[in-house]
Amino acid sequence: MAPTETYEQRVAATRKRFIEGLPTRTQAISDTLREAEGVDPLETKVRKVHRMMHDLVGNAAMLEYTEIEDCLRRGLRVAEEADNNGSTLSADEVRIIETALADANDVVEKI
Repeated sequence: MAPTETYEQRVAATRKRFIEGLPTRTQAISDTLREAEGVDPLETKVRKVHRMMHDLVGNAAMLEYTEIEDCLRRGLRVAEEADNNGSTLSADEVRIIETALADANDVVEKI
């Protein structure tokens, strides 16, 4: 009988998948930022960006990637505020989110 993976091994594998998948997930957020409003009739663009950023920040926090979490949280705050206010994202707010995504990807490259 082969030994099963330990908890630590499963966590390490999950952390690895997160890091490997982060560039794709940040690209998906960037793509959403460039979409026209109303592409998804069930969700505003701001709400979608907010949800996607929230998911990434939560995953980074849970997996104890603090530096990535800190980068992404800057973008999350902007998206969350716009979503809570029912507003669209300004060019400056989009730039802040894009910078947060790029900074998180820069951290990944160092890991």
